[in-house]
Amino acid sequence: MTTNASIAEVEIPAAVARRVTGPSTSLRALQGASVLGGLAQSLAGAAGALLAREVSGSDAVAGLPQALLVAGSAVAALALSALTRRAGRRLALTAGLLIAVAGSMLAMVGGAAGNLPVVLAGSLLLGAGNTVVMLGRYAAADLGPEAARGRAMGAVLAATTVGAVAGPNLLGPAGALAIALGLVPLTGPYLVAAAGFAAAAATILLGMGADRPLPAAAPFGPRQPERPIDARGATGLGVLTVANLVMVGVMTMAPVHLHHSGSGLAVIGLVISLHIAGMFAPSPLSGWLTDRLGAPHAAIAAGVVLMLASGSAAAWTSATIPLAAALALLGVGWNLALLSGSALLTAGVAAGERPRREGWGEVGMGAAAAGGGVAAGPVMAGGGYATLAAAGAIIAAVILPVVRRRPDRDAAAGGTA
Repeated sequence: MTTNASIAEVEIPAAVARRVTGPSTSLRALQGASVLGGLAQSLAGAAGALLAREVSGSDAVAGLPQALLVAGSAVAALALSALTRRAGRRLALTAGLLIAVAGSMLAMVGGAAGNLPVVLAGSLLLGAGNTVVMLGRYAAADLGPEAARGRAMGAVLAATTVGAVAGPNLLGPAGALAIALGLVPLTGPYLVAAAGFAAAAATILLGMGADRPLPAAAPFGPRQPERPIDARGATGLGVLTVANLVMVGVMTMAPVHLHHSGSGLAVIGLVISLHIAGMFAPSPLSGWLTDRLGAPHAAIAAGVVLMLASGSAAAWTSATIPLAAALALLGVGWNLALLSGSALLTAGVAAGERPRREGWGEVGMGAAAAGGGVAAGPVMAGGGYATLAAAGAIIAAVILPVVRRRPDRDAAAGGTA
């Protein structure tokens, strides 16, 4: 990947550059926070649909916590990207994690009181934690050269795997903890999530900053005109949006479908863990493919994998093991789309301008996922889980023409992505 020669890149002092070319304190802090934040986010996310259904007694609203979470992610993305430009990544990421702590506690209180609106309000605030987990990939990309941004993002996303896979498997133990404390079982995951987000915030605050290469553009200097997103960036935004719509739409109702099929919390947690492993574990390979083959080719491959995964899920809704394999493959396709779409979105952009694009990328993903979360319940209620998964396969096909229509002249002007 080469940068656009017309964009003035910010010079980084040689001493700083030497520190950030290899493993650094900041990178280790990002990886540690990704483990903790991934655990907290996946655990709370796995409990959301189940808690909403228990409180309301209706499948139709089971997707609302996820929808509110991703809506909150979109709002937080804009706020945290603005804070990043003014105060740096360290303080912005810490602030987002602390908001997620508050959201976890609010959802726990709502669940204990049987109050769905309070649960949904907590889910909205939890979106900030999701945003921080996702924005960590861009913070890592700033620690290395432009040509290796895909691999840098993959390194932090891979660390997320550890916590994100462990999270859903704590549904049972967290429920037991809640019972021991005299609480509703499904509020336990939110209590554990609050502790995880708090630990992640401390990790970022104490471990990040000494060798951080930003600020890349003087945050308190004269305001520079914002560059519009070019065709390549718009393509990346489209890939991120479609991939998140498909993934969230198909996965939001998976716990409810498995519950109706007679699966217990342990099986549901295991299936979700396999899916989350697919979402994050292949990150080093996806990053390498994005850098090696080019982001457009990697994005096309991601669309094909998402189509195959969603179609397989539609065909195997009644068999737990094949369905689990299809949902794991869905995660793999999403991972490749995330890395390739992110690379397209920020390719050839000066470091000082990246937070704005990153924020809009998260907004696009959040808006699409909110729509998918809201629609998932009614679609499943009306046509079953197979219909929902088949719709995901059809929507995933949109990625192919979106990437193919990227103007060749944009790549020639800005370098290959």
